[in-house]
Amino acid sequence: MSNDTALGRGGALCCVLATVAAIESCSTASAQPNSDTVLPAVTITEPTRQSLRSQPNRASRASAARRAMHQSTSRTPAVTPSATLSATATRTMNAEGAPGPLNLGVPNAAGSLVGLTPRETPATVNIITQRDMQEKGLRTMVETFNSVPGVMSGNLPGEPGVISMRGFSRAATGYAVDGVRAPDPLIVSRDFDTFSFERVEILKGPASVIQGVGALAGAVNLVTKQPKLGQAGAQGLLSYGSFNSLRTGIDINAPIGSNAAVRSTLSYGQSDGFINDTRSRKVGATTGGTLAPTDRLIFTGSASFFHDEFRTPYQGTPLIARSLARDPTNLVSAPGGLVIDRSIRNQNYNVENGLMTSDTVWLRGGAEYKLTDNWTLRNDLSFFKADRYWASSEDFTFNSVSGLLDRSTTKITHGHQIWSERAAASYDGIIGGFRNRFAAGLEYTDTNFDSSRRFGSTTPVDPFNPDRGYFPADAAANFPTRQDFTSGLKTFAAFAENAVNLTPDWLMLASVRHESMKLDRRIDDLNTGAVTHFDKRFDNLSWRVGTVYNVTSGTALFGQYNRAAIPVSGLLLSNLANGRFDLSTGSSIEGGIKSSLWDNRVVTTASVYQIEQNNILTRDPTTPALTVQGGSQRSRGVELDVAVSLTPQWRVNANASFIKAEFTELRSATLDLRGNRPINVPAQAFMVSTSYRFDPVPLTIGASVQHVGSFYTDTANTIEVSGRTLLDAWVAYDIGGGTLRLRGRNLTNAFYANWSGYSPTQVYLGAPRNFDLSYNIRF
Repeated sequence: MSNDTALGRGGALCCVLATVAAIESCSTASAQPNSDTVLPAVTITEPTRQSLRSQPNRASRASAARRAMHQSTSRTPAVTPSATLSATATRTMNAEGAPGPLNLGVPNAAGSLVGLTPRETPATVNIITQRDMQEKGLRTMVETFNSVPGVMSGNLPGEPGVISMRGFSRAATGYAVDGVRAPDPLIVSRDFDTFSFERVEILKGPASVIQGVGALAGAVNLVTKQPKLGQAGAQGLLSYGSFNSLRTGIDINAPIGSNAAVRSTLSYGQSDGFINDTRSRKVGATTGGTLAPTDRLIFTGSASFFHDEFRTPYQGTPLIARSLARDPTNLVSAPGGLVIDRSIRNQNYNVENGLMTSDTVWLRGGAEYKLTDNWTLRNDLSFFKADRYWASSEDFTFNSVSGLLDRSTTKITHGHQIWSERAAASYDGIIGGFRNRFAAGLEYTDTNFDSSRRFGSTTPVDPFNPDRGYFPADAAANFPTRQDFTSGLKTFAAFAENAVNLTPDWLMLASVRHESMKLDRRIDDLNTGAVTHFDKRFDNLSWRVGTVYNVTSGTALFGQYNRAAIPVSGLLLSNLANGRFDLSTGSSIEGGIKSSLWDNRVVTTASVYQIEQNNILTRDPTTPALTVQGGSQRSRGVELDVAVSLTPQWRVNANASFIKAEFTELRSATLDLRGNRPINVPAQAFMVSTSYRFDPVPLTIGASVQHVGSFYTDTANTIEVSGRTLLDAWVAYDIGGGTLRLRGRNLTNAFYANWSGYSPTQVYLGAPRNFDLSYNIRF
């Protein structure tokens, strides 16, 4: 390490400590409770436990509830076509929106169209609040997703933050920001910094009825920090750690009178990475406003901007011959004597001027009018724009003849725009003696996507002493594939959902969504001059039925059956061959239990499920050269999530997932792949964490152990990546109205891989032992 680098890192660390000391010397002890303070137990009155056969019918009570909702916490995400949330539950939320362990009382847009809480939803819904992110040290979306049972996430070159959920990976997960869904989620996902987000909502299992076509495995909804009426405050973040990693953030909420508020966040992060020459930086900025001119009318608006930039980004570590390796490991089991060599773990084989950047803008506006005490109308308009750029060497393949790594080159640009208009009406009242929460609406989405794509190769490199060179010029001689294309996708959808309380303890839910999509594609081959144009129409009906029954006041059983659909490949990137295929369809059945016992000190969710997908692409068994629809895939699994407060100071959390995922019908040109496991799907995973708070100090210590089983990098299941067990520990100290945390990650310095690349002989290695010091403060 150079003296300048050492001084820079030491200076940044001193800056953190100096800031903490300055705040301690000049602040009072009257700050709000910090995120490590054990709050008093909260009592959540769920709608299913209210007097469900009688609904408040006075405008004054409805207005007061709505005013309390906005003064206590942020609104429900704009997509929710209903504001009929439990006012009692909303008032009990703390400033981070987290009413109790596992957040079973948080109304959300991921699980339903009528604002049901996870406890009321006949499906598994995980909610990770900003408070959870701070306590667990979840800095990025990948870390957040990986903390959830049944979910695995990584960073592919073109798909940062890609997800594998319940045995289905990549494009099988729906994606939304503030409830506004994105068609073709694989293109939109990024590994955002978590500071800008109030919470992350994850619905497990088919979610096409909520998110539309493409959400077979589940759906995620990223909720940015929303304005709060009547609350002036600010939050700050300063963090520095290993690999010269810096995170900063400021979050300000400002009320404007009693009926309006504005909230803005700004974050910046940078890191040198643990791989040589992999500098990166991230910028996030969000602004939102809420105006409630009357008790019945609310206007919302928000703008979000996210930028990321990766210089010579890490594209994975290749397998090389054991005979050539200087420090061979058994991390990966592969045919042909290929291994991962520990001695090259920090090597970067990308070109010297490799680059990956993205600029993303989300604009959203909404208006909600409470027509009567029971009826609410809502309209949401949103605009999304993203410009992305890749120019890198992405694949590194060991050449057994030369002993070198053959390298590919990829240059891709994206110009991506989405307009979305959604209008909905919702009802919460008594019909025929039963409480009904009903929503119905229409949605129109217009997507335009332009892309240039260049694929070629560059000079091979020595695995141990790479002369990386520079990215080649955009010419036919350097790129055998040079294409420009445009895609247009127009989607019209109609949706409806009804939640009926047949008794105070028994809820029935039915949802339906019909979508009509029109795809228009043009591909210009710059090398041959050929122009390809095709269009395709898709129609799909998704639906679900489910039920929740309260066995006791704290324990509920649930079950659901669900139908969904997914394209055989990304629609905006589909070629002429894939464009002729119909949608792949899927179904799911799930049952489970959600329980809060011992005065809410033991909270448990557990579920068993089966998901099936039909009509995936496979080779024709009689003519292997032909690709046809007819393949199928299935996953069966069990998930468990438990939060226990053994004492007011001692907390324990544990979660586990067990998945049997397999292709029930799939063939390659030469192999029958039936019974094989899909790539990047571990069969089991668990995490246990505990923390103890010493109130008089005030000091909190904690530790966690996470184990993830092995996974395959190819559908033939010939290349297997070993499982991993990671140990983290942290100490938190309250000082100056905030919390200072020192966290150690991967303390055993495990050598592991957490994802596979586009090439099955290339894996992404996890970071070695590392530390970070952070300070979170509220004003």
